[in-house]
Amino acid sequence: MNIILVGFMGSGKTTIARILSRRHSLRFIDTDKLIERKEGLTIPEIFDKKGENYFREIEKQLIQEQLKYCDNCVIATGGGMPCFFNNMDRLKSIGWVVYLKTSFEVSKKRAMLSKDRPLFKNEKRAKDLYDKRVGCYKKAHFIVDADKDKDITVAEIEKKLFGEGL
Repeated sequence: MNIILVGFMGSGKTTIARILSRRHSLRFIDTDKLIERKEGLTIPEIFDKKGENYFREIEKQLIQEQLKYCDNCVIATGGGMPCFFNNMDRLKSIGWVVYLKTSFEVSKKRAMLSKDRPLFKNEKRAKDLYDKRVGCYKKAHFIVDADKDKDITVAEIEKKLFGEGL
């Protein structure tokens, strides 16, 4: 079984994926980190030097050439990954897709703790992007309120995917 976490920046995808992978002996994959390693550049550098379209193509290739072969993985996706091409359908075909739903304010607060979130320097642009992506995220198999503490969020995912027995 694969678990694929989607959501906006600051929704906790990487944090929650790490916890789930440890607790259930599943392999942890961070798609942004895989792309950075492959390209030898950070995500912002890829956007600056090669453009967003190039980046989105790399994400699509990653799903088609690597992620579809995952087995027993927890995958933290980049915030935009499910929203381009038909990536959400591709992701849903390889595992259970869970939308970590956060309010814009919570996402902003969490993202501001990281220097790697340049998008939030322009709050209006970030809010427009958030509003645009929510419809895509809602196509996930499950929606979990991720505004709460990470342990509560993990417990909700476990309940939905594994039942009450944990």
